[in-house]
Amino acid sequence: MTSITPQTAPLTEVAGGVDTHQDTHTAAVIDPVGRVGCAPSDS
Repeated sequence: MTSITPQTAPLTEVAGGVDTHQDTHTAAVIDPVGRVGCAPSDS
């Protein structure tokens, strides 16, 4: 199977979390330099 990710691509560690509630769930990740990526709430 051929990978779509080059073998020379650098690895980046991220931390992630999910905030779950009865009506919504929101996910977020943060990288080592503090950049935050969020997924929209799923209702």
